[in-house]
Amino acid sequence: MRGICKLCRQDGNIEVSHFIPKFVGKWIKKTSITGYLREHNEIAKRQQDIDKEYWLCSDCEDIFSVWETKFAKNVFYPFVEKGESVANYDNWMPKFCASLSWRTLTFIRSKNIENGTYSKDPDYIEAIDAAERHLAKYILGEVNNLNQYEQHLYPLEKIKSTTERSLPPNINRYFLRTIAMDIIGNNNDIFIFTKMPSFVILGCVKVRQLNKIRSSRIALKKGQISPRDYWWPDGLSNYMIDKATKISEIYSTIPEKHHEKIDEYLRKNPEKAVNSKSFEAFLHDYERFGDKSLR
Repeated sequence: MRGICKLCRQDGNIEVSHFIPKFVGKWIKKTSITGYLREHNEIAKRQQDIDKEYWLCSDCEDIFSVWETKFAKNVFYPFVEKGESVANYDNWMPKFCASLSWRTLTFIRSKNIENGTYSKDPDYIEAIDAAERHLAKYILGEVNNLNQYEQHLYPLEKIKSTTERSLPPNINRYFLRTIAMDIIGNNNDIFIFTKMPSFVILGCVKVRQLNKIRSSRIALKKGQISPRDYWWPDGLSNYMIDKATKISEIYSTIPEKHHEKIDEYLRKNPEKAVNSKSFEAFLHDYERFGDKSLR
């Protein structure tokens, strides 16, 4: 398809681009009970792939692919497959995170414009516009610093215990299995939210107290992801709890005929089901919440 690349703005052959990297969707499918994906807004509909559109030229796709391969090999698979909690990285990591934040930002903006729900507040729009421009320049190598648009990464592990009383009974499945993209915050604090299984990447747009979340900041040259005390921005934990709760409510509306198909599949493929990462995440919820996790 011929068109203008969303990133470099050059005319060329535009390819189908995944907003969440393709390897993530493949892993979710491979490690699910049924081998399918489900869109949370259309829970009764099974999917073969995650969101993608004609977005980037082949050159920009190739740039993203290099960083995605490094993240998958050095961080994602060791964490989700082997249970590792430490990973070293160099300058590909901030590029990878920035590329995800840019994709989430441009994708969510386009959908909000289509749906007529885009903010009309001029300060908010100005902040988003500036973030998109700077992230694009950083990804393309036109600037060598992220400035205020820092990238932050939060590893997510199963919740064994917590003082939070209002956790939904699918919180471990939300942490360990779901993907999501959003722009969150208000005129004072704005973040780009990208969630993969076991990881949240926050791109800063406008943040009053960056020093408070320093522990999660991705360094520009090299650094290490490791267990530490992470500071969540105000409201982020409540945001994720709310999203997990809504997913749980949506799943409860799956038609009975689909439940019957799933039950039949489980009876025919018990070994695959028990050995899946989906079942493992469910067990974490069952250990924490008991029968509530069945709802």
